Amino acid sequence: HWLRVIGYVVLVGLSLLARRREQARAGEVDGVWPPFWLLTAGMFAVMAIGRAGDIGSLLADLGRGEAVDSGWYESRRPLQAAVVSVLGGAWLITVLVACWRTPERRRRYLPMGIMVITLAAYAGIRVVSLHHIDAVLHRREIASVRVATVIEMVLLIVTALVTFWVPRGRSVAADRAEPEPSLGASS
Repeated sequence: HWLRVIGYVVLVGLSLLARRREQARAGEVDGVWPPFWLLTAGMFAVMAIGRAGDIGSLLADLGRGEAVDSGWYESRRPLQAAVVSVLGGAWLITVLVACWRTPERRRRYLPMGIMVITLAAYAGIRVVSLHHIDAVLHRREIASVRVATVIEMVLLIVTALVTFWVPRGRSVAADRAEPEPSLGASS
């Protein structure tokens, strides 16, 4: 539990370092957007707090309690499956649109954006607590570690590695020297 909290805190620190690196490069590279890293650090801070406070389990317990109190506990699985499907579909659509619509000058943020969205979607699916997913995530182990923990740790490690990724930057002067491609220009 605490190792994952530390993982999110490390991501906060790495995101702040990436922001600092980008601020230093702001005049050299076109399309630098240091606030992205500040927002990302904030997201990871919220996720660290949520993990430390075990907010996901509290939300799942509240949902389960509401289902029992309202008398629809036995028929909750179709709703859970629908929510998991919506979360998975929203993740897929968001990733596809991001890959398609992110301008070239902002592509440096795409890997981290995808990882943030993936971690958030994974957290949401865990909160929904669908029995079939729980059976895999919480009742199976890899090397004596729950599958849910392995997946989250792998996502945290990949996300940490992505903060170190810096595309080969082009200078602003090089970007200005190249003519803009025209859409419909004829020769």
